[in-house]
Amino acid sequence: MNLNEHKHLNRPHGIGGSDVAALLGLSPYKSPVQLWAEKVGHPGFEHAQGIHLRLGQHLEPFVAAEYERATGLVAKVHPDPIFHAEHPFFFAHVDRLIQTDPACTNRVGGLTLADTVLECKTSGAFNKGEWGEAHTDQVPTPYMLQCAWYMALTHCDRANVAVLIGNNDFRLYRLHRNMELESAMLDHAKRFWEECVLGGVPPTPKSTLDASILYPLHKPGMRVHASTEVIEAVDRLRSCQQQMKVLEVEMERLKSRVMSCMTDAEELVDGERVIATWKCTKPARRLDAQALRVAHPEIAERFMVSNAVSRRFVVKDSV
Repeated sequence: MNLNEHKHLNRPHGIGGSDVAALLGLSPYKSPVQLWAEKVGHPGFEHAQGIHLRLGQHLEPFVAAEYERATGLVAKVHPDPIFHAEHPFFFAHVDRLIQTDPACTNRVGGLTLADTVLECKTSGAFNKGEWGEAHTDQVPTPYMLQCAWYMALTHCDRANVAVLIGNNDFRLYRLHRNMELESAMLDHAKRFWEECVLGGVPPTPKSTLDASILYPLHKPGMRVHASTEVIEAVDRLRSCQQQMKVLEVEMERLKSRVMSCMTDAEELVDGERVIATWKCTKPARRLDAQALRVAHPEIAERFMVSNAVSRRFVVKDSV
């Protein structure tokens, strides 16, 4: 079993560094409601999967080795979780620990002397713009918060982020401990844990996905009387839907005008600048499910699957 599998299987029940951006509403991948659903085991939550996550785990040792090569420092693995002294439901699974100062006396987790946390990251080339100049502290917000969390729990004064961007751009970033940020972050996390997770009260949903997670099924025959505020929201939503229909008609008219100008051309240009393209897609092959059901109904039936139940939201026309 590799280190990352060990981390996944032994992840404590609490709040870790990778949760901080989500509970603060600053993660592009997970909302506070999704984090709450994960922590309480809500049936609407689904664990994130994808090859990019597995690739990041696979490349962690390589990124750590590149850090050692670039700095001449030794990056030590700390496989056990590190817990907050006062709040045991706060934990950290650091990638590596570094001792840059021989005079350092900081003992992390009761085992390892260190003054610096190292986080090893990978990033796609298309996300290169999220990273600032190398050797600064300009890292994506979720990683900055993760490092701040780890510094709070380890009492390290510094955190380094080593990242491999697009498989050919290795960079190193340096962050320093911010006590004001740390205090606000820990206070917010404590409220989230006590009020939302232990108290069972979910955060306010901010998207239709959040609402669908919290309320995946309807109760037949149940009705809720709308407040004045909700009635106003429905009226505004209805107005927005009408505006979208008008915009869709205008968009169709404008696209038709541009396409008529292009005729058989692949590109539309303004001088040397390409401003639009109209290309043929590659031919695709697909399974004709209806024909299969007619020709071989017994085979088609064997491979039928049921979709998960979902609720369809509809705003009725005004009277």
